[in-house]
Amino acid sequence: MKRRICIVLSVLITTVLAEAGNIVGSWEPLFKGVEHASGQAVIDGTTPRQLQVQALRVDLLDPDVQVFSTPRATNSPGETLGQNTSLFLQTYGLQVAINANFYDPCCSVPPGTPMNVIGLAISRGVVVSAQEGPADSSVIMFTSNKVATIIDNNWPPQGTNGIYTAVAGHYAVLINGVNLGFGTPEANSPNPRTAVGISQNGRYLIMMTIDGRQPGWSDGAVDSETADWLIRFGSYNGLNLDGGGSTTMVKASECDGAAIQLNRPIDRGCPGCERVIGNNFGVYAKLLPNVTSNVVISPGDTTATVSWQTPMPAIGQVDYGTTLSYGSTSPAEPTARKNHVVTLNGLSPATQYYFRLNSTVSGTLYTHPCRLTTIAGTATTIPLFGISNGWKFTTNNLDGVNWQATNYNDGFWAGPGPGVLYCENNPSVPYKSTPLPSTTNTNGIDGAGTMAPTYYFRTRFNLARTPAAGASLTFSNYIDDGGVFYLNGAEVRRLRMSPAPAVITYTTLTTGSPACGEATCAELFVVSGAVMTNLHAGENVIAVEVHQSSSVSSDIVFGCGLSYSEPTATSPRLNILREGNQGTIYWNGSGFTLQQADFPNGPWSNAPGPITNPAYYFAIPPGVKFYRLRN
Repeated sequence: MKRRICIVLSVLITTVLAEAGNIVGSWEPLFKGVEHASGQAVIDGTTPRQLQVQALRVDLLDPDVQVFSTPRATNSPGETLGQNTSLFLQTYGLQVAINANFYDPCCSVPPGTPMNVIGLAISRGVVVSAQEGPADSSVIMFTSNKVATIIDNNWPPQGTNGIYTAVAGHYAVLINGVNLGFGTPEANSPNPRTAVGISQNGRYLIMMTIDGRQPGWSDGAVDSETADWLIRFGSYNGLNLDGGGSTTMVKASECDGAAIQLNRPIDRGCPGCERVIGNNFGVYAKLLPNVTSNVVISPGDTTATVSWQTPMPAIGQVDYGTTLSYGSTSPAEPTARKNHVVTLNGLSPATQYYFRLNSTVSGTLYTHPCRLTTIAGTATTIPLFGISNGWKFTTNNLDGVNWQATNYNDGFWAGPGPGVLYCENNPSVPYKSTPLPSTTNTNGIDGAGTMAPTYYFRTRFNLARTPAAGASLTFSNYIDDGGVFYLNGAEVRRLRMSPAPAVITYTTLTTGSPACGEATCAELFVVSGAVMTNLHAGENVIAVEVHQSSSVSSDIVFGCGLSYSEPTATSPRLNILREGNQGTIYWNGSGFTLQQADFPNGPWSNAPGPITNPAYYFAIPPGVKFYRLRN
């Protein structure tokens, strides 16, 4: 009777989730015998929580597929040596991997820490961890020829003769198609989850993660939802492995074997951070057949050139972006060719990008994913003023006064006093020059009185050039406790203050703690983008209001240095690729125009377009043609 009730509830939950906006993606091949799909449950008033789900389907009948788990450590006081899942995948050359058993010690240790695995663990026929008791006794076991079995309760432990690989978890959530997650100890506790399942015919292994503890992204699942998602992805039996901060799923990059996260783990509150754990579980598989070869990546600071070859003429195109969702696509090559080159534009310096080469041959698409990192751009930096710069200051309540404006008259303010300005007796605070008054004393000694809730500062500087595109300002600050910074009357930064649009007044207190221990070292931030339109050649005004963390604070520190930076143009290399009567001219760099001429000395004219994007496809003209770039 109990199992019958579970079946009915499972059907009801599945129906509700479908109506609430569940999205289950289609299976996409990752490797030979390994496919990937994702799922989402979106909150719309019906769904109990938002979920991001990743699943792998592994064909155990594929002769090139093999499963593997963390091997036993030798000459170590622990059963294994701790690794995060990405390091595990890269160390053993696997194609996909997830976290597996619970372990000890948990949960903040460096890689290589000796660990003990909880529950049964077998790697390549060697028992890594024997089953210790009835806790964490649900196991998935594989023979050497990959016959898989899930055991709900492996206590007393069954024999392991003939078992080649095994990992264990808390308990089974799905047995013979029945959702058992309604009566488990965590039936009402949403958390990140890692689970494995087996299809009814035993052919497919399902590896699954559900992200959690990340509001706005994924809230985590209860056990009945975990079982329901296993069913959606084709499982007939399934169990929970370690979850929470351990939940991780990675795949190997096809270009360099490096680990790429498929889910978004969260260790100690850090999204994308992986926990070092005692046991991982992965799969060996072969790469998919591909027509792509000789991939060459040439990253610049804001552009990157990627070239590759195909054995037959194909139309080349590249998807790219900072995540595996890509988001941007290059223009397609105009004609089919065997030698391909695409330049990616509008990139950010020193940033990792994922990209996918697309080669279309007679309507059939072949893909090759990879990644690159752009180089750090060069810049010209001009100091505007140093930490000893002089500032006008006041402690008057200026609520409702436009004291940040460039034309504000600060003639009645005190100063200018050279930085660092202070009321502080901590010897670790450097560069102290100008004492600031409290409400009860003026000798600049910390603890001698109560400070005003807000101190206001203003200074002027000259910029001897018109700001360039991509320019930035770098502020280097000594500040206790927090403040708001303005450039020519426009707010540019809040430091430990409530974020906009919160209104800041004379009595507003700071939030958080100083990053440099009460102004004992410099805090840097950079201002760039749209706010830089407030900077201009000639005289400019910086205004800062410094706030206290407490209404009875007895100290204040403020000092600021400022520098101006703008990108420095570099000279790109001009390349030409010829195939038959078709040519491609390409270069790494932005802000250039391609020009052509019949003679080296000109006259020069812009190539048809004109061509400003660094990829020019053209028919090879008769005779001789010369090309150059103009900045």
